[in-house]
Amino acid sequence: MLEPTSLSERINSLDFLRGIALLGILIINIESFSYPDPWNPYKYGFASEADHLVRFWVFFLAQGKFFSMFTLLFGVGFYIFLERLERKNLGLKAMDIYARRLLWLFIFGLIHAYLIWDGDVLYHYAACGFFLFPLRSFKVNQLVIVVLLFAGILLYNSYERTSKTKEQFREYTQAVKLTLEEQTEEDQKRIETWKKRTQPGEADHSNIDVPRTTLYQGWLANAEHTKVHKGAVFYQGILFRTLLMMVLGIILYKLGVFHNYRSVTYYWPITLIILVAALTTNYFRYYHWTFEYFEPVKSVGQSWLFTFPKQTLGLAYILLFNGVYQKYLKRFTANPISLVGRMALSNYILQSIICGLIFYGYGLGKYNQYSRAELLLIVIGIWLLQLSISWFWMQKFDQGPLERLWRKFTYQPFQ
Repeated sequence: MLEPTSLSERINSLDFLRGIALLGILIINIESFSYPDPWNPYKYGFASEADHLVRFWVFFLAQGKFFSMFTLLFGVGFYIFLERLERKNLGLKAMDIYARRLLWLFIFGLIHAYLIWDGDVLYHYAACGFFLFPLRSFKVNQLVIVVLLFAGILLYNSYERTSKTKEQFREYTQAVKLTLEEQTEEDQKRIETWKKRTQPGEADHSNIDVPRTTLYQGWLANAEHTKVHKGAVFYQGILFRTLLMMVLGIILYKLGVFHNYRSVTYYWPITLIILVAALTTNYFRYYHWTFEYFEPVKSVGQSWLFTFPKQTLGLAYILLFNGVYQKYLKRFTANPISLVGRMALSNYILQSIICGLIFYGYGLGKYNQYSRAELLLIVIGIWLLQLSISWFWMQKFDQGPLERLWRKFTYQPFQ
């Protein structure tokens, strides 16, 4: 009989880190429910200086960082699952079980994306999980090469984007030197395009209707964004970033830091260096994005500096919270944050359900009605709710409800 992972087998630091990542990811995800264009650098919730400042700090410390943590931890989880299957000497059956686990995660993600929230990341993780299978036997130094390969691809992409921006600027400067009589229609188009790109935008918050007035409208809107039915089985724009963080997670696991952070010499100095470097690059990245978004990046050095801020700070958070947990919190194995992490899948879906009921038309319809400071209060309220639910649920059960289903669908044919 294939039994679920017992409490004695669980790596408690990973549960704690999953809890941190899951709670933190809500800080950014909630904006996708609340605002019409949350990623636009000037269309922030309410046009006030205070709200703009809150936006900067939220993006500086949270945007992409907890997602990077979540991604890294999924990579660790996939690897540990494979490792435990291999120890049971299941042969080819281990591959079948791993594939079914990813398949059902993919299906859960699709249900989430099409019926609840189109920002789901689970089906993307599942698709990426198949790429990890060949890496299970790689040594640490080989995995480092894989990480460098992904990083090289991302740096090249940044270089390519910057080169196009520089070329657009060169064409603009040439066109603007010409007199009106000398300018061709193409020259005028280049001038207008560059001016539009470099002029501060003005957000229009008037006549913003509450979206998804019915569940059916919500499903149609989700289907328009989620294009798995058209063959887009993962998010192309973040594929290599996802794989990079997942492989980094495998490296950290192989180094033993989740069992004992002292397995890495100079763990705390390394963590501090990465944290300071990551905070510095993130500050410049998100200051530019928030306050200087109308100044395109024309320097390759600056574009490379802006390539990995989310990933480096996500890694720094992993190392920091992992060390803090093992040094100070390890004896509290049933702490509320770890319980949230033990049912991370259920809590991830629950966050979307709660936010949909708060902001969409089929719920309370509070769309675009709160400033970012007020959103943070709502985030705290949802945190308290999830901490409480996780605490009470885990007093009676050893798994979250969706975790239990996931395991059942994965193993049922092999029982």
